[in-house]
Amino acid sequence: MISITSGEFLNEFTLCADHANDENETYIIQRESGKHLVMMSLDAYNALQKKLYLAKTHSDNH
Repeated sequence: MISITSGEFLNEFTLCADHANDENETYIIQRESGKHLVMMSLDAYNALQKKLYLAKTHSDNH
């Protein structure tokens, strides 16, 4: 997980996006307003959503 300021992120968007996709890296984008964001690849996001769904389904069945 990499923490980066919003200014750095905007300047290095293509590099960050490629790194998120190619290296499965997650970025925390720090904004001055305190409304921080997370960027990750769609594959990583989908895998996380699947794990959450399976955990919920499993807990509902017990």
